[in-house]
Parts: sequence; structure tokens; C-alpha cells
Amino acid sequence: MLNDDPNFSLTGMPRRLFCVHTTVVDWMLILETDPTRSRVSAFERGLKSSLSGRHHLVDLHDFATVFVPVLEVGHYYLVVFDLEDERIYLIDHLDDRGSGVLLRDNDAYILKTTPFKVKEILVEYLTLVNHPKATTMQSSVIIMREDLPWSTTQRNAAPVVDSGVFAMRHMEQFVGSRRNFFCGFSVHGARKKAQCNYLRKRYVAEILSPVNKYGDEIRHVRQFFFWLGVYGLGFFGVVL
Repeated sequence: MLNDDPNFSLTGMPRRLFCVHTTVVDWMLILETDPTRSRVSAFERGLKSSLSGRHHLVDLHDFATVFVPVLEVGHYYLVVFDLEDERIYLIDHLDDRGSGVLLRDNDAYILKTTPFKVKEILVEYLTLVNHPKATTMQSSVIIMREDLPWSTTQRNAAPVVDSGVFAMRHMEQFVGSRRNFFCGFSVHGARKKAQCNYLRKRYVAEILSPVNKYGDEIRHVRQFFFWLGVYGLGFFGVVL
């Protein structure tokens, strides 16, 4: 969705690729050995789906940053590969006390934690397509957990919202070290919950507008929600 939205082609910022949520799925994470490169093949299919038919871009040479959403135990977070600056980020609205998403590498694939498994899959893919950053991303880049002032400490802590809402907002706003990462989220639970409710409505309008028979009306609602967020307007103190 974001790949086709000109609102998120940020002026002066390198090109970003937002992968679909099925680019990395459960079986790819629990497969101990992979002699047929089935993980990489599935990853490539996810990239092609993300690119909506623009398969000439599938070698990733034209992208500075690749966002890979991960769904683990009902919880969404992001592993972000900054190929231009040679950095990898873990972005999770739950902090390291409540997330359960660990950063632990190992020579054996099955003993790595999920973010490092995702890294291995991407590096293997970069090698396959002869990407110039493949060797560097494999050998010298660690994964850094992004510190979020608006993070929550427990999965059941207020606000009780879908982690997907946070993940989508993080994808919209994160550009690595090129500017400060600020999503507009409050650090206060009640206000943050109101902000997430607003974003959920906006995302639903964006998802439905291309397929609904009332598409024109939904597109107007979508634009309303977008500019509401851009200019920091809203109800009940919802400022994004």
C-alpha cells in the first residue's frame, strides 16, 4: 500500500521498499536446513508481491531501505535494512522488557533469534542478485534496537491496540539516521490509544478505497485522515 502512495515518497529522502507482511512467514523461520533455497525463493515472491508487478526492481539496487514486517506470536514488529548506510534496525513498539523479541546471533540458523534469521535470508538474497552491499551486510552489520520514547512495556498494557497499527506508522515515518525518528505518538496511555484508534480508521480507509464500490467517497475520507495527520489536527488531543 505504501509503495504505491506518493504521499510517502519523501522529498530528498532515498527510496524505501515496504514489504508485504507475508514476505517472511513462520515456516521460513523454523526450517533447519535449506539445500534448495526455498526460504530465499519465498522471500523473492514476497518482494515481487510488494512491488506490484514491477519485477525489474526486484534486485533491490534502486532501494536504500527495505522494511520487513514480522508477525511473531501475534505481534508485529519491523526489521529494517538500511542498505545505503549499512545498518539494520529492530523497531518494536514494545520495549525490550515486554517484547520477547530477542537479539541473539548464532552460527546455526535454527539457534538464531528471528531478527537474525531475517537478516540471514535477506543477505542470502542480496548475494543471489549480486547486490553490492551483500558482503558488508553479512559480515559487519549488527542489529540495533531502536529506542522509542512512546514504547509500552507489556503486551497487555494500555493502550490495547493492534501492533500492526504501530508497525504501519513506524514504516511511514522511519528513514534511518537521516532525520530524527518521530511518529507523533504520545507517551501517555489514554492519548496514545486515541491516536491509534484514529490511525486504524485511516488505514482501513486506505485499504478499502481501491476495491470498494464507494471508492470515491472512501478516497475523500482517506485524504481527510491523511491531511488531518499531516497538520496535527484531530479530536480528543489526537496530534499526529
